[in-house]
Amino acid sequence: MDSPLPAVPRRRSLLVATPGTPVRWAAGLRSAVAFGLPALIFVVAGYSREALIVSVGAFAVMYGEGRPYRARWRAVVVAGAGLAAAAVLGAAVGTQIDGLWPAAGKIDHFIEVALLSVIACVAVFIVSALRAGPPGAFFFMLVCAVGMGVARAGIPVGTVAACAVVGIVSSVVVSMAGMLFDRSAPERAAVARAVGAIDAYVELRERGEPAVAAHRAAAALLHGGWVALYDAGIPQRAPDSDLVTMLLAKHRQFIGVVAADPAEQLDPPLPLGAAGKRSRAHRSLTVHSHAAVSATRALVASGVAGSVGILLDLGRPDWAVISAVLVVHQGPDRIVGTVRGLHRLVGTVVGLALFAVAYQVGATGAALVLLLMVLMFLIDLMIARNYGVAVMFITPVALLIGGVGASGGPIAAPMRDRLIETLIGVVVALATLWLVVPRAHRHNLKWADARVLDSTAGLLHALRTENPNSDAALVLRRDLQLDLVIDDECGHRAVRDEVEWARLHWSRHTDTIRVGYDLLLQCWETPPGELIADPDGWATRIEKARLQ
Repeated sequence: MDSPLPAVPRRRSLLVATPGTPVRWAAGLRSAVAFGLPALIFVVAGYSREALIVSVGAFAVMYGEGRPYRARWRAVVVAGAGLAAAAVLGAAVGTQIDGLWPAAGKIDHFIEVALLSVIACVAVFIVSALRAGPPGAFFFMLVCAVGMGVARAGIPVGTVAACAVVGIVSSVVVSMAGMLFDRSAPERAAVARAVGAIDAYVELRERGEPAVAAHRAAAALLHGGWVALYDAGIPQRAPDSDLVTMLLAKHRQFIGVVAADPAEQLDPPLPLGAAGKRSRAHRSLTVHSHAAVSATRALVASGVAGSVGILLDLGRPDWAVISAVLVVHQGPDRIVGTVRGLHRLVGTVVGLALFAVAYQVGATGAALVLLLMVLMFLIDLMIARNYGVAVMFITPVALLIGGVGASGGPIAAPMRDRLIETLIGVVVALATLWLVVPRAHRHNLKWADARVLDSTAGLLHALRTENPNSDAALVLRRDLQLDLVIDDECGHRAVRDEVEWARLHWSRHTDTIRVGYDLLLQCWETPPGELIADPDGWATRIEKARLQ
């Protein structure tokens, strides 16, 4: 693997960048239908007010995107359960708070902010620790705030729960509908992405060109490819299938194994899929992990932003909380977080303009549901490509579902408050990124390097008495591969956040990465039934990397 520092992206390019992810037309359509179909049925049945609440469960459809169908329904159900719990908890607090503290002044808002802050902290940690990917922890915050809002409008908690369940059921049905046409499409797409990334990396490697970023992308997509295949149950059912054969060949090519006989590439055992949820969560139970830092910042930013909103008597501190968490929830990357803050501000301004247009149109009933379907389609289309554009559509969705303007009264004041609270949330979030654990990228990289060396040493210890293809060794190889992917990501974040510091530590980082991958290569090259060669030499390499 190459050791030069990866290129630092220009900050201006980050503002307008659209990563090379495919346009999610089908995903957008699923988001729209998962909400719109049951909501339109509610409208026809005469429950127009309740129809919008279906969205709190329908957002779950986003969490199943890209997953093989065999595992997709479980992801949607789990995400839906979390969304429903957040919405019901918000509704319960919103319903009871006035009765419990009828003359307590602003204490009710502080209770709401405290609840949102705790949900933000927990959701951010879980989503980050489990590497759940887009759309992240944001929607758990949104539905909790929606629950509070509709409860204040007089909708019972039981109604919120029932509507959420309807949305979840719709999400499962819509998510799984594609398997009627092509049940293997998600895993084929995952393998195709891995193959393309590995080919691009190998081409750069063979030409002798810098390939640090290409290596990182290939490693992550290779891991994702195996996870998808195992989620689909293909290695278990058909270990000699074309998809398994193709990914295995590319895995060997990525590592650097050259097989004299192509048939050797089919010899079992295969690399394993994802580590269990408990294992993934456990590796983040340290103050320096990506998940822990992200959750800490989410807790601080949401609490401070909401409190400022309360003290300024703006009336909707939940908007400030959500705006703050949206900036910090994806991790301790200060540069990208700052860009997200700018995206949030610009997107909110445009989103408020879209909301004003929708309000002037006066859409109600089925027309309002159709408008929300269009907006949800556009959110899912853009959420992974350009966050600023996605926020343009998230803002009117949040306002419309939350009932702003539903009374037909003036909307200038709530729009003004929304903009001010968004500004408060973004400012507080940016201050949190730069002031709370300001050197998180340093600690994060050192923690990830140490974890790779510990995993490498643990694998080597097992290999002293076991063949690399034993069950125990395969688990350790799988865990080391994931730790290498995480360490690679931490290295690139450190480069973006503080390039001069990263340059000073890059040699140690790349040596750590290299010894891990080299030991994995040795595992591939060790003949079945034999022990790894020169374990003491490997121990010396590991210790040398640790002492740098």
